[in-house]
Amino acid sequence: MSVSRRPMEATNTVPAVFSKRPASLFPAGLKVARGSLRERLAMLLFLVLDSLCWAGIYMGLSELSGDFNRYGWSEVILPTAICVFCLSLIGAYNSRSDMRSLNYASEHLIACLAAFLFSALMVYLVASFGGAVASSRSIFGVTFLAFSLLTLAQRKLLYNSSLLHRNRRLLVISDTESGERFYRNYTLNSQKQNLHFFAVGDATVGSNVAGPDSPTYSALASDILKNLKENPDTEHEAIVIAAPSDRLDNNILNSLVAVHFQELPVYTMHSFFESYWQKMPPDLLSRTWPLDSGFQLVQHSAFASLKRVFDIVLASCTLVLVSPALAFVALLIKCEGKGPVIFSQTRVGQHGDLFTLYKFRTMIVGSEFKGLYTTEGDPRVTKLGHWLRVTRLDELPQLWNVLRGEMSLIGPRAEWIKCVEQYETVIPYYHFRHLVRPGITGWAQVNYSYGASVNDTLEKLMYDLYYIRHFSLALDATVILKTLHVMIFGKGR
Repeated sequence: MSVSRRPMEATNTVPAVFSKRPASLFPAGLKVARGSLRERLAMLLFLVLDSLCWAGIYMGLSELSGDFNRYGWSEVILPTAICVFCLSLIGAYNSRSDMRSLNYASEHLIACLAAFLFSALMVYLVASFGGAVASSRSIFGVTFLAFSLLTLAQRKLLYNSSLLHRNRRLLVISDTESGERFYRNYTLNSQKQNLHFFAVGDATVGSNVAGPDSPTYSALASDILKNLKENPDTEHEAIVIAAPSDRLDNNILNSLVAVHFQELPVYTMHSFFESYWQKMPPDLLSRTWPLDSGFQLVQHSAFASLKRVFDIVLASCTLVLVSPALAFVALLIKCEGKGPVIFSQTRVGQHGDLFTLYKFRTMIVGSEFKGLYTTEGDPRVTKLGHWLRVTRLDELPQLWNVLRGEMSLIGPRAEWIKCVEQYETVIPYYHFRHLVRPGITGWAQVNYSYGASVNDTLEKLMYDLYYIRHFSLALDATVILKTLHVMIFGKGR
């Protein structure tokens, strides 16, 4: 039986959002901040200056000490590469980082200290295999100290100069509810841009976005292209569509598509949270979100096995190094009053399996049943316990849980089963935290303060979901550096 084949007929039906030529909508002369040549050159300048700084200081001190021409590649190139890697983990080559803040300064110095320790280990490992270390340990240490201070100073100077210090403009399209939510999250993050809100839906021009101290809606969303044209000399970083897409008509969407195709990035609220603030709001995720890219730690056994090897090695080494401190803390707890040194509690682990978690006791015996959360100045916490919580030293016995395979060094916080039962009924996607092993520290713990409510738990879940989807060894290394910052500056409770 023959089948007649007719050529497919062309159709004039075009999706409304693409019904116009994008290029014709783009405002001429628009300055784009992201990826601008000036910022790229500034980041390249930091990279070059860091490399020259280490090499120059080290070789100069070696020459002054009389070690002429004796330094090898392992003492110049290897530490330089390690320094650049550690600094990149804390955003030292990211133009969005606020390099003037005290928070950045502390993370910068901690990253340099970590680079010093790792570099010293690698250099002397090279020497043990037949290489030669010409300069003394003192020269190596002085070089790192000078490097840490000089690279931090140069960032502060350049950041305050016209090269980097600029008023980054972020255009936000929102209705009342989404605008309030966006601004609330904006205030929690260190990245600060000059916000301009455009009203859509029930939002009105001139009204405050989120209270009397917040910005006002400067114009309607339909005027966003007009605003871009009227400010041709202003550098625009991005446009954020915070409002639901059904609040935008086709003309606005056409305009945004055109702008996006011409290098000025346009983000949905979800993609902005993920790209800029590195967290994922569960209520903005689609039902097919788990099918998206990522989740390497869950889908690929090689990543899970590699992470497990790192857990065993690092936990074993850490236990050996801190064993005197563990004994000393145990003695202090015994001296403070009656009760056990170790507190144990049933927690929920990977795949929902239950396990017994161990911590140093920081509360009066039996008081943990009098409330789910620990509050500021909680009378149940002992004086020594308060210090242990602030420095996170109460978590050290969990290294035993890591060696047993019940926990990882890095992952979502292991929660009490009573808390989990409550959270899973009110927080969407909460059970996704159990796809991986819980951790002693994690992305949520270093980015958000101690949780004392369901709302706090929701905020921390955003960071946990980001970690589970975007896991990498580099992200784990970043968490370790930020954990040191938290321990030194006392961010626990």
